[in-house]
Amino acid sequence: MINPARLASTLSILLVTVPLTAMSGESVDSANIVRFNTVCANCHEGECSGRLSFHSGAATARGHMQRYLGPVGDVDAEQLFRLLRHTKEQCTHYPVASTISAGKAVSGDDLARWRNPREGGYFIPLGTLARGEHRLRIAFSAAANGKFRITDRKFEPLAEETLCPEQKQIEVRFASEAGPHFLTIQGSGELNSLLVEKADRN
Repeated sequence: MINPARLASTLSILLVTVPLTAMSGESVDSANIVRFNTVCANCHEGECSGRLSFHSGAATARGHMQRYLGPVGDVDAEQLFRLLRHTKEQCTHYPVASTISAGKAVSGDDLARWRNPREGGYFIPLGTLARGEHRLRIAFSAAANGKFRITDRKFEPLAEETLCPEQKQIEVRFASEAGPHFLTIQGSGELNSLLVEKADRN
C-alpha cells in the first residue's frame, strides 16, 4: 500500500527539482530578461540553491520589484517573478536565444534589443562558445562610465572590468568552457559594435 505522506513528500521534491521552464511552458520577453539581468540579478544571482523552492507568487513579490523598478504591470510582474524563480531554483541564467555568432561583428542597431532603456546597461547573450580562449571587442558611441562582465550559464565571472570615463573601446580576453555565455554592462553608454571571436595564442 502506498503511504500517502511519503507520496506527498516525493511529489513536493519533484516539483522543486523540475526545471522551471518545463513547468511553466511560457516564454519571457527579451525586454524583461534584460531588465532583470541589469538590475535584479545584481543581488539575486548569489542567492540560488538547487533545492530552494520559491512560491511566494508574483503578487507578493511585486511590491519589492516596484521599490527598484518603479511601476510594474501584471504581465511584467509575472515574467520578472518567473526569472527570479528560475535564478533561485536552477542557479543558471534563464535560457535565451542569441542573435550573435562568434567571429561576426554586430552593430549597435542590432544590439539595441539587449539594452535597458530605463535603468541603463545591456544584457547580451553571446551564444554558445567553444572551449578555449576568446576575445571580446566592444565600442561605445561615446565615452562610457560603469562596468562590464562576462559570465557563463551558472553566473561564474570569466572577465570583469570597470570602464574608465574616457574609454570608448574595450578589448578583453577570457578563457571559457563550452556553453552559453553572457555579457552584462552596467552604465549609460550606448554600444556601436560588438565582436566575440576565438583568440590566437600570441
